[in-house]
Amino acid sequence: MARWPGIVAAVAVALAGCGKRHPADKVTYVADDDPRMNAAVAKARAAVGTFIAALKAPRPGQSAFSVKAAFADGGNTEHMWLSPVSYDGTNFQGTVNNVPEKIRSVRMGQRVTVAPAKISDWMYVENRRLVGGHTLRVLRDALTPAERADFDASVPFVVE
Repeated sequence: MARWPGIVAAVAVALAGCGKRHPADKVTYVADDDPRMNAAVAKARAAVGTFIAALKAPRPGQSAFSVKAAFADGGNTEHMWLSPVSYDGTNFQGTVNNVPEKIRSVRMGQRVTVAPAKISDWMYVENRRLVGGHTLRVLRDALTPAERADFDASVPFVVE
């Protein structure tokens, strides 16, 4: 199961526009032993084949393919979205689409490679509906009703 030591999870910035601060670009700290977050990571990893199939042959209405991966340096770990992302049959390649808060081992706009077993989430949008986004859903569920309404208004997809 993924550990989340001092995790920082930036929510939905992959869809918010590169380099712009956006209401959905909220940094959220999650305990490393959070059972809901660890279950979401496990679910994302277990279903990564669904994501890979869609990424390799997207249907009309499917867009905004992204994966989330952990990056560590020192005692800090941040989970950040990579977008755009591709898959070469073995690994994902993508561009870091978050500005790291505490780590310096990667930077926004850097191209990185991540094995499917190492991702912490994946997502895409299909006909304005979020597909995947398992960790994003956990974070969204923890918001107050007002924060959730602000989040929902700030992203270009519907979370069902």
